[in-house]
Amino acid sequence: MDKNIIVLMLDTVRAEDVHHNSNLSTIGYIARNGTNYTNAVAPGTWTAPTHASLFTNSKVTRIKEASQDFFRNGTIKIDPWMVRTKFLNEGAETIASKLSEYNYYSVLFSNNPFLTSYTNLAIGFDKVYDVWMYSNAKYNEKLVEKMSFIINGGSKVRKRMYKVSYAMSKLMPVPVLDSVYLKLRAKLNKKVAEADGTYRLDRGAIDTNKELSNYLKYNYNYKQQFIFINYIEAHENYPISKDKVQDKWLYLSGVEEMDENTTRSLHNGYLRRISYLDKRVGEVINILNKNGMLDNATLIITSDHGQAFGEHKMLYHAMPPYEEVAKVPLIAINYENGKAIKVRDQVDKPVSLLSLHDAIIRLASGKEDYLNGNIRGSRYTTCEHTGISEGWDEELLLLLKKRANNARKIYAAKKKYNRKATAVYKGNMKLIHFFGAKPDELYNIENDPKETTNIIGQNRSIAIDMLQYLHGE
Repeated sequence: MDKNIIVLMLDTVRAEDVHHNSNLSTIGYIARNGTNYTNAVAPGTWTAPTHASLFTNSKVTRIKEASQDFFRNGTIKIDPWMVRTKFLNEGAETIASKLSEYNYYSVLFSNNPFLTSYTNLAIGFDKVYDVWMYSNAKYNEKLVEKMSFIINGGSKVRKRMYKVSYAMSKLMPVPVLDSVYLKLRAKLNKKVAEADGTYRLDRGAIDTNKELSNYLKYNYNYKQQFIFINYIEAHENYPISKDKVQDKWLYLSGVEEMDENTTRSLHNGYLRRISYLDKRVGEVINILNKNGMLDNATLIITSDHGQAFGEHKMLYHAMPPYEEVAKVPLIAINYENGKAIKVRDQVDKPVSLLSLHDAIIRLASGKEDYLNGNIRGSRYTTCEHTGISEGWDEELLLLLKKRANNARKIYAAKKKYNRKATAVYKGNMKLIHFFGAKPDELYNIENDPKETTNIIGQNRSIAIDMLQYLHGE
């Protein structure tokens, strides 16, 4: 019987908040009864690089479009509304296009603006549902319309706005300019959040599940299905007090204090979203089962990167690959006749999410019956941080930092975290290589999972071996 393959990508979910979360009834059940990879490592530190890597079976740094420097004068910038930026070239061969060779029909449901037909990450899919286009804008359509001139005008309109803003700033004393800049930044963040619903509990999961249900009722063609669904609920901003600042660059630059109360509040809002998402995952499983998709299927639940809440003085993601950002859940379970097949299999060795590409191909070709393949055979595993994703305001910061202290601090913070860093895993050991920007770090993550003690001084031979692997690939 034909096997359906369904991937639920829970965007921005870190491993520890799945593995140690008793509030996740649906995901927890699958983790306990299916195959649970407890040390899965994302290939990148934010959405676009990881998806580009997973879809093409390539390391992030080998994908020019996804690993370019998005925060450097003269390079292509990321469009804030994701309608012009491309993360793969037009001729890229993806997992979806490969699956067509095995008579699979591939469908993408995405409520994530990075993962759409506009950004080329949907190349190879037979059908694409860009749910985010209407789901995230429905909360304040008038505000979205007001912003549309920026979307339609692209970077040229924004550059003109920046130059006008800078010209006006010259009329203000520095203390006044600093205050005005922060107020306008906060207002912009608030308005964007109001427009796309990022302070609400649901960020499109309900609409995504409705689209899936309608597809299976009215458009399903009875072919083997590869269904890839991205849920963005765990992504910032979070449903907490609207008075709480959620602009990570204010904290990372020191403009706002990143104290324990702040990070706890943000983390609690994030956990609320994950608990809510667990219910929507239960709903999507029911939809799949009701429509016969689980008569013979493999269901995979994972994430593209984690999230930091103050650990290592980091916040959110697109940050150096410490455990909070690099480690993601990876869980799989088979269904037959609508019922989960209990294997209760746990794999504790580090595995790369990149290996999921070939493992899915092996499932589709019938060479494997459950998620296995070469995913367990990785001797080395890497997570690559190629830079930050928030480069859209660089022109403005370059202008304002000459006179505004706060703009200067934010620009410096962005430059700091825009440096490359790669984590290399081998067994219990983890090396973080900073390419000369700062000293490398080595951790025994079994004994020191929070990466508090750098042991590279006593284990230089191990670090050299891992570094040679990194440079010799």
